[in-house]
Amino acid sequence: MSKQAESADQMLRRLELRRRRWQIQNGRLIVEEPEAVVWWLDREIEEMEAGR
Repeated sequence: MSKQAESADQMLRRLELRRRRWQIQNGRLIVEEPEAVVWWLDREIEEMEAGR
């Protein structure tokens, strides 16, 4: 896979994580432990942004 395709995949994944976070925080996606899920999503997003 080319660098450009990897970068696009990473960007898409990061946007998807952010969308899930927004959905949970705004009651659009119901999960059993929203605080834990948001914490995990934040950590994943931070790791992805640090690895840019």
